[in-house]
Amino acid sequence: MAGVNSHQVYLPGPDQSATTGAIARGPLGTALPTDARSALDPAFVSGGYVSENGVTLSTSRSTTPIKDWALSTVRKAVADFDGTIGLEFLQVDQFAAEAMLGAANVEAAAATREAGNTIALKLGPTTTDPEAWVFSMKDGERRVRIVVPNGNAELSGDVTFVPGAANIWPATLNCYDDGTGHSIYVYYDDGQVTA
Repeated sequence: MAGVNSHQVYLPGPDQSATTGAIARGPLGTALPTDARSALDPAFVSGGYVSENGVTLSTSRSTTPIKDWALSTVRKAVADFDGTIGLEFLQVDQFAAEAMLGAANVEAAAATREAGNTIALKLGPTTTDPEAWVFSMKDGERRVRIVVPNGNAELSGDVTFVPGAANIWPATLNCYDDGTGHSIYVYYDDGQVTA
């Protein structure tokens, strides 16, 4: 129903608990959610904290004008579409490191008597394998979910190491066509159920 409805104004924050994060990734081909609320397939692995900047969905599209004999534009054809999701990993752990660098470039070891849990990151000119990604958000009973069936993340900015500030690792998720002509799906649920 059209018209003014403040319940359809969303203030999405992370939908996470003590055991699951708002970001999840899984192997390509994992069953994907088709709504903003259903439980994720167990193949998805849940990630930790991202910075207060949240996630940013960016799209770009270019068109090619189609002109007639008089050189008037009569139509425009989509020439290119690109979608990315930007985020900053605040929690430096195996999930974040493998997401940005690939499992082959991350070594993690459990705590011993001599050292705590350790993680070693190897940075270089490598790319990560594509995976399925889900970003789950909530605002009271409202839900928002971004689903990327085929995307790979990469380290995409400066990492600072300074006292008094979190060590943040910025990443960009490149989103690719899933074979249907789409690369990103966004689902909203306003939480207003019927009796």
